[in-house]
Amino acid sequence: MNTEMTISILNSFIIINDARIERYKTASTDAEESFLKKTFINFQKTSQACKSQLTAEIIKLGGTPVIEKNHESFLDMIWLKISKILISKDSQDIIYSCNRNDNIIIQTYYEAIYNNPEYLTNKQKAMLNDQYYLINEDRAMMKSLKKQSTTY
Repeated sequence: MNTEMTISILNSFIIINDARIERYKTASTDAEESFLKKTFINFQKTSQACKSQLTAEIIKLGGTPVIEKNHESFLDMIWLKISKILISKDSQDIIYSCNRNDNIIIQTYYEAIYNNPEYLTNKQKAMLNDQYYLINEDRAMMKSLKKQSTTY
């Protein structure tokens, strides 16, 4: 097994979970309904737990976990600021955006688990698979949130 490649793969999931945490921080700030705020905070906790597992595994392998930082480019940050001004804080829009992002994350987890078998141990695959299911559960909850937010 190529330990450097394994550490690189696991670090990529730290970056993904950092981005997910930031998205849900923004979503919880933008949401007006208290049940959405609480749910988005719980989704942040899901990614924080995933990140902790990934960090521990990287350290166990003798690697250095990536440091939490803003992974967005300058142009992305400008677009986010402009879009916050121009786009309403509609619950449906927030849920749709978060759901779309989680779809991408779920696909990335799936591809990493099944396309890199030579770089991941069975234990690491199981860890990533568990994280995949946790994030997928959050995404499934989005569907009920969408229905809930239309009734308020």
